[in-house]
Amino acid sequence: MQHALGGIVLEAAYLERVLRTAFSALVGSKYAAVVDGRLTAAALIEDCERIARYHTAITQEAKEGIWRVLRACHEANRDRNRVIHDTWATRPGSVTVTLRGSRTSHDVTVTARTLAEVRQLADQLANAAHELRAAMTTALGPDWDRLEDQLRQELGHDIGADPGR
Repeated sequence: MQHALGGIVLEAAYLERVLRTAFSALVGSKYAAVVDGRLTAAALIEDCERIARYHTAITQEAKEGIWRVLRACHEANRDRNRVIHDTWATRPGSVTVTLRGSRTSHDVTVTARTLAEVRQLADQLANAAHELRAAMTTALGPDWDRLEDQLRQELGHDIGADPGR
């Protein structure tokens, strides 16, 4: 089970990286990297949806492709949050139970997940990242992903690693 959870963490990190790259490409500035490092995956998805809606250089068909994929990213990220942040209890027979509480209620939602379902979520996250890369290539061309790293390369370090600033 721990290995499967590690797969979710790894694929979620990759999806978040692709979302940051897509955000920078949609904004169209290397300075978007200054902002995207502070955004959660959920905020990146929402902001990418909004920016794509108003992006004048992207065809309507390509926008619809991006929106479709971003909905898949949203669903995968939501499921990832449930698996990673809910309280876990292991049950016999390769079943894990998550206990989801609420700030506004004392009720607890119990969800049973098999090892296969946890592994499937890692695949869902990986597929969402892959589909987002494909949709962005369709929308902005094959070099869309180069802008995001430009400022980091010029500075010689990651934006978030800039102490005191």
